[in-house]
Amino acid sequence: MKIYLAAATVAALAAVSSAHAQDLVQKFYAGRNLDVVIGYPPGGGFDSSARLLIRHMPNHLPGSPTMIPKNMPGAGSLIAANYIYNVAPKDGSEFGIIGGSVPFGPLWSRDGVSFDATRFNWIGSMDRWNGIVLLGAAGPAKSLDDLRKMDVPVGATGAGDVTAIYPRVLNALIGTRFKIVSGYRGTSDLNLAIERGEVAGRLGWCWDCVKAEKPNWLQDKQINVPLQLGLQKHPELDVPMAIDLARDDESRQIMRLVFGSQEMARPFVAPPGVPPDRIAALRKAFEATIADKGFLAEAQKINLPVNLAYWYELEKLIKEVYATPEAIVARAAKIIAEK
Repeated sequence: MKIYLAAATVAALAAVSSAHAQDLVQKFYAGRNLDVVIGYPPGGGFDSSARLLIRHMPNHLPGSPTMIPKNMPGAGSLIAANYIYNVAPKDGSEFGIIGGSVPFGPLWSRDGVSFDATRFNWIGSMDRWNGIVLLGAAGPAKSLDDLRKMDVPVGATGAGDVTAIYPRVLNALIGTRFKIVSGYRGTSDLNLAIERGEVAGRLGWCWDCVKAEKPNWLQDKQINVPLQLGLQKHPELDVPMAIDLARDDESRQIMRLVFGSQEMARPFVAPPGVPPDRIAALRKAFEATIADKGFLAEAQKINLPVNLAYWYELEKLIKEVYATPEAIVARAAKIIAEK
């Protein structure tokens, strides 16, 4: 009987403690402005994702604060990441969205980096990508064998972007012969280059992105997808995964390092040092928003893919990749730096 009473007492105290924490969080956010930093300019996919979240998340956060977008573009969202980590208030009144590859960048280069990716408070990602090798159907390369037998020009935005990194990694690890053509400004330019035949294709864009933004390519059979680049196979794609073609365990680890950022395609992060009860509230509200019918209906209306990655999945992934042996990281960095 005493055991049951003790257990009941503990449960009651836990309930009271939880309710008290909820009250404190509600008091903090009630009537407050909550800034959401967006590491990219207005109008793109990251901006659309953040603004969609802003329109719905206050309904699920105690106190229903007013959420305000704060665009902070530059260096592929590195500027925003540095700001969130070092400058943003540590009280839960500000968090933001950064590029999925940014937390991995310090593994290759510390240039311009002033954050420790393992210390961010991860809120979650609205999407996880299944990157692909995308080829125009009119080009000569059709299959994985073709990619290994002939030079295949692919478009890229710059040396440090995944559009250039992924071809280098595949050339080094599975014997493809991609030739990188840099200088394109972004997704629209790259897609236009494929349509014009300036390049044979591009790497790193996600399958769901193609479906949402270029459905005519699929309807008119204008593209081939000989290979997918994610860590998990997309159920709609019956083509090999690059990571399954790795020749040895070291190559597999490098691919996990390089392709792992797709698991956090559009992550939201808060600074280190935010009180745990407020971080817990932000995470809970984020997850509730992603499941909200109104949110999902609007996402579908604007062709925005939604595939939730939980905060603990992102935290686990980052801890794993930063625990990778230095020799593996060094080899990956060398491959990525090659011109």
